[in-house]
Amino acid sequence: MKKLVPFVAVFILLATLAMVCKGSLFGHKFGVQENSAQTVTVTGDGVVVNTTDLAGNVSGYGGPVPVEIYISGGQVDSVHTLPNSESPQFFGKLEAAGLTRAWNGKTLPEALTMQVDAVSGATYSSNAYIANVRAGLNAAVADSNVAAASSGFGFSWKLAVVLLVVLAASLLPLFIHNKTYRVVQQLVNVGVLGFWGGTFIDYAMMINFFSNGVTFTLAAIITIVLLVVGLLFPVFGKSGHYCAWVCPFGSLQELAGHLTKKKWHIGKRTLNVLDTFRQVLWVVLVALLYAGIGAGWIDYEIFTGFIVESASWIVLAVGGLFVVLSIFVTRPFCRFMCPTGSLLKQL
Repeated sequence: MKKLVPFVAVFILLATLAMVCKGSLFGHKFGVQENSAQTVTVTGDGVVVNTTDLAGNVSGYGGPVPVEIYISGGQVDSVHTLPNSESPQFFGKLEAAGLTRAWNGKTLPEALTMQVDAVSGATYSSNAYIANVRAGLNAAVADSNVAAASSGFGFSWKLAVVLLVVLAASLLPLFIHNKTYRVVQQLVNVGVLGFWGGTFIDYAMMINFFSNGVTFTLAAIITIVLLVVGLLFPVFGKSGHYCAWVCPFGSLQELAGHLTKKKWHIGKRTLNVLDTFRQVLWVVLVALLYAGIGAGWIDYEIFTGFIVESASWIVLAVGGLFVVLSIFVTRPFCRFMCPTGSLLKQL
């Protein structure tokens, strides 16, 4: 029972964040919502979502930037730009940067959690474009027509391999206690879960899950397994299992730490100060989410650096700095900063 109470508290925290940030809980909408049925059209090949009404208040440099999202088999087939007042020069930059094709081939859960940055030189246009696509994807997930028209399990060999790695990292350490295996698992975590799959727990993923609920796709199963390891394992006495065995950035830091046995000495007082900083930072960041001020920080958690093609240069720079620092200090980001880890430490 003592272990169950923290779990319930964290569950309530994430549930309320989903309601505050997304206006929904497990697919149930709260408050006044747009009627997505007017924007979703079922075709013979799948579903088309039009964001003209969904994101009519989102403007680029010259005005609204509506799009049509074509969805087939539970995946984004393509995103088409509708007529708008933006400069063709700006949209040429979006095309050249690949922004208009960024979501192609992604399942809806994958597309919703993608971290996509604005294109330099066309910031207003690209931000409006990204906001329209996200609005359309949210409408698609919430609309029953999409579930009815989208067939398939969203299977791909990439997702299948990612799921196997997640299961291995979740279960094998319960039975195998070997240093060599640990290094191998960490290398696989970094390569497959991190750089190849872009798979990890962060606030964007957790809030989207609590907001949208469960869908019967392979990507959703991966999400569920990760959350079971992160949130439920501690209830059964396996606190910190996700951070220690699954998290790709935690694995990367520990691997970097093997480069030298000489570590910097950090005094007990300094360690206490750094731990207090981590806790205060976590409280402040969660408070910002509730207040709706600066909530965009969830799109810049350090883990998004693994998705190199769309990661912010700031995230890449800070992530690289912590990897270098971890050569001399054991897992510094995990111990002194990580907002996701701070949440999981409550369990």
